[in-house]
Amino acid sequence: MKQADHQYTFPHQHHNINLLWSSLFIEELTRYGISDFCIAPGSRSTPLILAAANHPKVITHVHFDERGLGFLALGLSQASSKPVVIITTSGTAVANLYPAVIEAKQSHIPLIIISADRPPELINCAANQAIDQHKIFADYPVFFAQIPTPTESIKSNYLLTTLNQGLFQQHLDKGPIHFNMAIAEPFYPEQSTINFKNYLSSLKGWDSHHALYTIYHSTQQGEVVNQNIELNAEKVLVLVGRISDKQQAMAIAQFCQQFNLLMFADVQSQLQGVINNITGYDLLLCNQSFKQHIDQADLIIQFSDHLVSKRLTQYIGSTATPIWVVSEYTQRIDPAHCVTQRFVSNAKNFIKQAHNNKTTDKKWIEKIKVYQDQLPDIIKPYLLNDQISEVNSTAYVLNHSTDNIILGNSLAIRLADMFANTNATIYSNRGASGIDGVIATAVGIAKNKQAATALLIGDTSFLYDLNSLALLTQLQHPFVIVLLNNDGGGIFNLLPVPKAQHQAFYQLPHGLTFSQTCAQFSIHYQQPKTLTAFKENYQHALAITTHNKATLIEVCISNLLTPIQLAEIKEQLQNAII
Repeated sequence: MKQADHQYTFPHQHHNINLLWSSLFIEELTRYGISDFCIAPGSRSTPLILAAANHPKVITHVHFDERGLGFLALGLSQASSKPVVIITTSGTAVANLYPAVIEAKQSHIPLIIISADRPPELINCAANQAIDQHKIFADYPVFFAQIPTPTESIKSNYLLTTLNQGLFQQHLDKGPIHFNMAIAEPFYPEQSTINFKNYLSSLKGWDSHHALYTIYHSTQQGEVVNQNIELNAEKVLVLVGRISDKQQAMAIAQFCQQFNLLMFADVQSQLQGVINNITGYDLLLCNQSFKQHIDQADLIIQFSDHLVSKRLTQYIGSTATPIWVVSEYTQRIDPAHCVTQRFVSNAKNFIKQAHNNKTTDKKWIEKIKVYQDQLPDIIKPYLLNDQISEVNSTAYVLNHSTDNIILGNSLAIRLADMFANTNATIYSNRGASGIDGVIATAVGIAKNKQAATALLIGDTSFLYDLNSLALLTQLQHPFVIVLLNNDGGGIFNLLPVPKAQHQAFYQLPHGLTFSQTCAQFSIHYQQPKTLTAFKENYQHALAITTHNKATLIEVCISNLLTPIQLAEIKEQLQNAII
């Protein structure tokens, strides 16, 4: 904490009590180190909007669509690893944040929602734009506070201590928090101002320095109780799920290298491209001999959550091998209900205390690597074929990028997990795995990173978030959308959907391409017919220097091509004798 700056004075003159309370709220948030504020237009939220807009330490991000705004904030927070504030007006504006709030809870992303609300006398009386906003997000926020209508009869320090409590709770249990503030008129500045010096006297000098009103202290987070964790195993399989902190990820890779442990790293782990990862394990699990060899493991250790591979998740549920899960978060990570030991710890602290009194079986790992070495012979024809496909375009994007890549849900992230071997920084909304808000999330990440960014997304997800294309004008660096257009929900071709209902109720073919959409939003557009052309288009888009930084590369393929290719690869792997 910096020493208090006694030259600073929080302004005592404000146009009304609403603007004062809003200014107190915004000032305390900036003292906590928060700078990004995502704002949607609205009248009742005006005091909060003006307080944010006029604060010198606030960076504002504005969007007309609250659903997109929530995901924009989600992307900013993912990329910065810091809390991001969302300000909305009352009514359905708040409800439109629900999908982003769910994703924030499931993915441990620290969003701070401040919603303006009608005062109590305007609730349940048919007043305009008034709904019940009290705990509107149910149990998804890790903290909720109903802020009463601003009044001088409530001490100003109440507001700060309530905010500080919410921020501390978010520090302990990372996720969204919600402050629902009832605001009565007037909303806008008036000609005259009021001196609130006497009212602010209860702040005990807070208004004359830069420190938080209440400073919380807690013990070290993420430390396991056991001081000595004994692996006691010759054959250890380490699974790495979604990891956002690259230092934690690299600690896992070094741990596996030091103890000579087998590692399966998910595409979201930031470790897919490291030398000791077994790439393509999802595909190799199609081979029964490979599965039997893996099943010789004495111990499976899984770091973090949300594994993409369904085959791997199914294997975890079927094996008799003891399974340990390591995550700093306290929620249950056990979809197959088979975890034998659960360590509430970050990776570094677990690794620091882990030992193995047995010598690793190197022959076991060498045999696994023999399987891995055979995989390229099967998949290379699909990756190198100049006929453009979802498989080869996805693999190219991930394998030829070291920048930031956002993976859409459904088919895009699954193909990346199967075929890529990337050193790029990977982002995804895998907490709830929804198809909504993917474009907005990607824009938030790109705005924070201030670097070239790529988004790999399916056509249905793209259609679902078209509004967020309006945000692309805010970007200063190349932004490439690779749109996998298989004319509807291609993922359903991989599922046992009844044929009679397949198109009408699952695939929902739309027959659209998106050149005119790009023209409307001033986005550069390409529709390559070959992999060679795709590569040229992609590299050009990453190096673009024109005023408009966004490019959409539309990969148009048959809805049946990817299922056919995956079935052929699976059949070859099932029949392979290795």
